[in-house]
Amino acid sequence: MKLDWGPYKHFPYERELALREASALIGSGVHMSPSGEVRSDVANIAAAKMLTYFVSVDAGGSRADTLQSQLEQSASATKRRQSTRYSVHGLHEYRGKFNPQVCRALVNILGVPDGGVLLDPFCGSGTTLVEAAHRGVRGIGTDLNPLAVFIANAKLQALVTPAAELSAALDRIARREAGVSVDESENPRWTYLEAWFEPAILTQIERMRISVETEEPSVGTFFLVVASNLLREFSLQEPADLRIRRRASANVTKPFVEVFVKSAREAIKKLASAQAVVGTDLRPGRAYLQDNRSLTDVEMPDKADAAITSPPYATALPYIDTQRLSLVWLKLIAPDQIAKVDAELTGSREMGTEAKRAGINALQTNKAGLPEAEAKFCLELQSALSANDGFRRQAVPLLLYRYFDQMAQTFRAVSTRLKPDAPFALIVGHNHTILDGRRFDIDTPKHLASLAEGAGWTVSEVTALQAYQRYGLHASNAVKAESLLVVRSPRR
Repeated sequence: MKLDWGPYKHFPYERELALREASALIGSGVHMSPSGEVRSDVANIAAAKMLTYFVSVDAGGSRADTLQSQLEQSASATKRRQSTRYSVHGLHEYRGKFNPQVCRALVNILGVPDGGVLLDPFCGSGTTLVEAAHRGVRGIGTDLNPLAVFIANAKLQALVTPAAELSAALDRIARREAGVSVDESENPRWTYLEAWFEPAILTQIERMRISVETEEPSVGTFFLVVASNLLREFSLQEPADLRIRRRASANVTKPFVEVFVKSAREAIKKLASAQAVVGTDLRPGRAYLQDNRSLTDVEMPDKADAAITSPPYATALPYIDTQRLSLVWLKLIAPDQIAKVDAELTGSREMGTEAKRAGINALQTNKAGLPEAEAKFCLELQSALSANDGFRRQAVPLLLYRYFDQMAQTFRAVSTRLKPDAPFALIVGHNHTILDGRRFDIDTPKHLASLAEGAGWTVSEVTALQAYQRYGLHASNAVKAESLLVVRSPRR
């Protein structure tokens, strides 16, 4: 049986994952020739159709496209790279988003069974949960970012909502919008939004929100996410910047409603194409607004068969700053709570004066009881600081110590919700910092492996990946090297 790579250029790590996935699904008789041709001694077309990185399978003249290939073709006609925006994956921009093909391949490599349970403790906008649903697995996720959880659950609900229903709802929303009146009375939310949107544009956006919210939440959340994805384009905040940068004008030429309707129709069309491949009778899970250092309140049908995630790294992306307009507009957060929520995220670079004072004491005494290597590394960074380092760099040792402590707690919590000896796969970015002119490489995969072992896990593998650059504008901030870390839960 021949497995066809198709016309795409694959990274070396993708080819490695592809072969591992094929062996996991089909069996040990999978081999690749020097020219790159892949064949299997076993002709199992049904299993081969579940593969991620191959477009088709040919067994004795009987050819079939893989389900993944069909999903990708439904969203993109490109022949250079596999599409990552099929189904609901492109519904809302999310910086640092997980690669869906990696998620799907790992589900297969880790042997998560049909109908099984998969946990993602840093689920973000739901990439892992969506791929789990595509694969017939119930995905449960947690995140402390209210917008991420909102987007993730909107995606999961859309998977099981017929596209025709959403199309009909969009027609109703567009008809109602023009007749909606907006209450412009002063309140903290309105005052905050007024500062970042031109008056006429803010009125248009609010009319659309009110019209959408007339629909049932199971339908309305889809359109709120579509609208949220357009906010920065129509705002006075620089759309491409990770930080807050004001511009003089939104510089838009079309009314919000026109752009919204067009975007919604495109999203529905993409969803309809995906539903034609996988149907709507799926097992969508749920994302919880929950601290993953305590998972006792997360409802799961059973202990998870595996966990897959891409955790933030120390001094992570400023998610809340980037998304603050959506958070306030959707009423997910009050304007005066933005800084508080930002500081609570694992890996956050935000730290107040009192937290810094407590952090110095914790670092110097290793209050968290971190493994010796991690505690010493943080002390080394602290001793390297000089007056030449700005306030951001001055905080790096404390932020890294806090991050290690947070991740150690996460490993302990996740182990309580997985079956014994269950795999936990983490795609982890490498990082570095410069203190007093000296470069310090932060081998995050190695440190997380150490923290996992300290929490009772067994390290199964650490494999380097050739990373794709995940996000834009500030290329110097982008993670360019990643590793796959797989640990196994305590056998108990």
